[in-house]
Parts: sequence; structure tokens; C-alpha cells
Amino acid sequence: MQPELERALIDRNYSGVFLNRITWEDFCKGFAESVQNIRQFTFQAVFSGVGRWSRLVDSSRVALRLHGAVEEALIQAKFANLPALETAIDEERLLFQFRDTDYAFDLSFYGNGRVQLTRPGSTLRTFHRWYTRLMPTLPDILRKAIGALDAELHRTLEGEQSTGTAPDEITKRVKLLTADFAFDIVCHNFRRHQFNDRARNLDVMMENIAIRLPDARGRIDRGTNSAAQGEYDDFGRMDYRVSRRHPAQLSVSEHLQVMAPSASDWSGLFFQLVYSGEHSGADQQGTRVSLDTHHFLQPAAGADAYMSFFRDIGLAGFVASVTKGYDFDTTSGSLA
Repeated sequence: MQPELERALIDRNYSGVFLNRITWEDFCKGFAESVQNIRQFTFQAVFSGVGRWSRLVDSSRVALRLHGAVEEALIQAKFANLPALETAIDEERLLFQFRDTDYAFDLSFYGNGRVQLTRPGSTLRTFHRWYTRLMPTLPDILRKAIGALDAELHRTLEGEQSTGTAPDEITKRVKLLTADFAFDIVCHNFRRHQFNDRARNLDVMMENIAIRLPDARGRIDRGTNSAAQGEYDDFGRMDYRVSRRHPAQLSVSEHLQVMAPSASDWSGLFFQLVYSGEHSGADQQGTRVSLDTHHFLQPAAGADAYMSFFRDIGLAGFVASVTKGYDFDTTSGSLA
């Protein structure tokens, strides 16, 4: 393990950590060994200053610039297979699809300023290879996207004669407003330790995380658990969600959510673990905390989201606590 990684796991400062040097053996320790699959990963961000770009931006020019940036990212990630990268252009969306067997993803830039990177489900080990290789390149793609949009807005506002303006002289109008990393895990087929008898998702929730269920009138009897174990026919689903502040990054919150739907005979728990940066909250003087854009435009954010949040807080902390006392399987797809 990198000495810098050992320090970062303690102080949450990943500025000196190279994400692409984090091996599977570094990651897959403790509870993470029992999680075989990830259902989905999504990175989302929002840019300001764009509006509806169909009236302001030549999407074809932006697409040409970004296609080169995505190609360069694939080369740096050593994914090769550049012919698998496809670009689709319309008035309100630029879509870059990498149709690779192991490393597939979609990267979309929307006309309202939203950016979305999605990765379909796979084994956690394959996801690790994809994440640790591609995500260090994402900040560069975002910076180039901001630069391309700034150039287009400058051209629109200043006229065609401004096309020769040096990049460092172009007014910076586009800014990063929000960014988040979302990891989705599905656990199902619950069996009690030692006894190996089947348990429903609400059995697990009621034992480890929920306190009581409401009766038919919506009332909660503080003296009982409201429903006997396994008697859940009158219920539809149970959700639990909580967020905590990052200990070092004031603009980052860490969201832990689990959903227990009745679908597939109450068989699955759907976890969503979100590392989120936005303008929110307030300090002791009541001043809003602004997003630390520098943090999210550096690879350190992706490393912190992956190791300290997803692995240590999300999996080893939250998922392990919710499923305590049970064996389970995971899936990269649906439970249908």
C-alpha cells in the first residue's frame, strides 16, 4: 500500500494519492470481501452560466473538443479499443458512449448544464479496475468542458471576430455548482447466520436499523414493534436515509440510504451511497458554505469518495451494520 494512502485513510487528505495505483488487494479488505457486485455507479455535476445551450452554443464544436478529451482519457486509462467510443449530438445533449465489454460507460452533457457519467453493474473487481483507471481523468474532462463552453459563450457574446482570443483572456463564466459520486449496491437472498433460514428484507431492517412500524391508522405504539416478524403484507416498502458532514471538507456531505421494497417477495435491500458536494448548510455565523470546486476538479475527490467513503463508511460501516447477523448475495442487475 502507498504510504500516502495509509495517511489519507486517517486524515482524509488524498492530495498525494494516485488512484490508479490503488490495487484490488488494497481495496478488498474486511467487509468488502463479502460484496461481490455493484449495481450501478453515477457521477453527476451541474455547470452554471450555460442556460439552454441550443441558443448560445454550437454543440458540434463542443462535441469535437470533448471527443478528443474523452479519447485521451481512454488512452491514459489504458482501455484501448478507441473504435468503441461513439458520439451522439443533438440540441440539448452530447452523449459519449464507450461500448466496451469490460469498461463500458455513458458520459452525457446536457443543455441545462447537467453532466452525468454512468457505469452499468458489474462485479466489484471489474468496477475497481474501471474506476481506478478512468476516474483520475474525469477532472481533466470537466475542466476541458468548462473551457469549451466558456469559449462558445465568449464567441456568442463578443461576436465571430473574437475567435482569436487567447484562452486565458476569455471571461470565465461557467462554474462547477454541484458534484456527487453515487454507488448503488443490492443485497438479497438473506440467510441468518448459523441457522441458514431465509429472511425478508424487513426482517433485517427491523432487527438492525428500524425501531417500530406504524399500524393501519399510522400510529406507532412505543411499547411494541407493531408487526410480528415476517408479517408485512400490509406494508409497501421501508426507506432509511441519513447524511453526515465530511470531517475535512465543509461543502461535502455523505448520504447513506437503504430501501426495502416489497418487490420480489421482500427479498432485496437497495443501498445508495452518495458522496455529495454542493452549496448548502451554514457555518456558525449563518453564512452558506460554498462548494470547494478545486476539490472536485482534482483526482483527490474521486479517491476520497472511493476509499474513505464508499469502502470504509459505506460498505464496512453502513452496509455491514444493516446486514449484521445475516449472510447474503449481491447482484449487478435487477431482482426480477
